[in-house]
Amino acid sequence: MAGLTCARELCLRGCDPVVFEASDRLGGRCSSRATPIGWFDDGAQCISGVTRLSAHAVQRPGELAALHAWTLATTPAEDERDGRKWRKDEDEADVTRTLKPMGAVGVPTMMALAHALARPLDVRLRTPVLQAQWRSEGWTLPGAAGAIDEAFEALVIAIPAPLALPLVRASPALTDALRGVRYRSRWVLLLGSERPVGLPGYREFQVGPIERIAAMHSKPGRHAGAPQRWFIEADARWSLRHEQDDAETVADLLLDNFRAHAGRPVTPNYLRAHRWRHAFVETPATTPWRTECLWDGDVRLGVCGDSVVASQVDRVHGSGIAMARAVAEGLTFRREGAVAGTLGSRSGQALAAQL
Repeated sequence: MAGLTCARELCLRGCDPVVFEASDRLGGRCSSRATPIGWFDDGAQCISGVTRLSAHAVQRPGELAALHAWTLATTPAEDERDGRKWRKDEDEADVTRTLKPMGAVGVPTMMALAHALARPLDVRLRTPVLQAQWRSEGWTLPGAAGAIDEAFEALVIAIPAPLALPLVRASPALTDALRGVRYRSRWVLLLGSERPVGLPGYREFQVGPIERIAAMHSKPGRHAGAPQRWFIEADARWSLRHEQDDAETVADLLLDNFRAHAGRPVTPNYLRAHRWRHAFVETPATTPWRTECLWDGDVRLGVCGDSVVASQVDRVHGSGIAMARAVAEGLTFRREGAVAGTLGSRSGQALAAQL
């Protein structure tokens, strides 16, 4: 989301960015996964804080916006009575129902936000960037299929620090900053159930191994019928302790704990665990210059995203905005201070790279 935000903001500033994405789908922290029982948001579950995403989430005429508010009833309906058993003699009219704002979510999936951001951009999927070579005239990018036949005035890296390090070698300052970045991985379980589970649509737990759960069927724009679809995230300590376990073992352990929270039998019709490797940054990069992004004007190289800020959608989005501002200011300063004919690549072009 940081890289896509940066590229979109650069477009608004008159630049011509290209986004390289190594995988076959966009999204990053706002990823979603298709399964036989429907879509799961398998990264961030909602967005809090102030963002500009709503301005980019407007779809074509006749389409719903790709960003909607997510609210949950504080007194759940029939099978979800906020942790207490429902009594048949209890009058529904006597139950005070208030809506609690959870944040904003992408519609119909979190990944829809990434697609809304990317709509006007030059995005190239399945295009990993393996090296980045700096010369005085700009950047060239040898890829898996050979050199990309373009030169770029600036390069932005919007990927986890361990993956970014090979691409920032032209900048000793950025290399030193990224070497100290540390992440925490998490185990995540995706679970489908034909029968109602009886838990709120979102809950955080103080005692592990489960840290949070989120119900896809409780979010706006999702199918609310059976099967129910649950995102279950283990806490950091438990995930570290089971780091070497296989996915099947982790799935069974988390399922048992989920059943204990539900207080009833849960028979899944879909069950899949995966390890989210760079789930949350523990130690972001620190430098004396910028707090939301890193920029080396000498080689026109930047880093944004959760290598620099906290691993939250609003924070990485803000990092992408700050990065676009730094790139645009750097290119403007360079052009204004250069004599005619010194530009060595296409005017106005920058690169936002996501792997």
